[in-house]
Amino acid sequence: MSEDFLGSLKVSPYWELLGMKIVCQEEGFARLEMPVKNELKQAYGVVHGGAIASLIDSSIAVAIISGLAPGESATTVEIKVNYLAPVVEGKLFAEAKIARKGRTIVVGIIEVTDATGALVAIGTSTYMILRPSNAVKPEQLG
Repeated sequence: MSEDFLGSLKVSPYWELLGMKIVCQEEGFARLEMPVKNELKQAYGVVHGGAIASLIDSSIAVAIISGLAPGESATTVEIKVNYLAPVVEGKLFAEAKIARKGRTIVVGIIEVTDATGALVAIGTSTYMILRPSNAVKPEQLG
């Protein structure tokens, strides 16, 4: 499952839009990068918080996927972001690590830095591990 998921990210339109790339991925850890593009800036000329939140969410997903058993998947339950500094150019890097993995819930901690290494955001994210017995079926989506 994890290889299928990671392979699908390479052709994900959303990842392509944001320009996100996996720099490093190990069980329980991931490092992603995202270039600062004009398309990701809000009206004041800084990177939109939603783009940073997407980088945070995606980085912990990659860290989690590597540790899932065959047939398992994971989905975001909650995400919290503290924005610490504006970003106007360069690249952003997110380092995600699993703080705690239980049977059903995984909590991750993510730091986002700019190209100089300055901390620009901190995030925490909670994911639920889905197994075939509790996975959402297409007919449940409405």
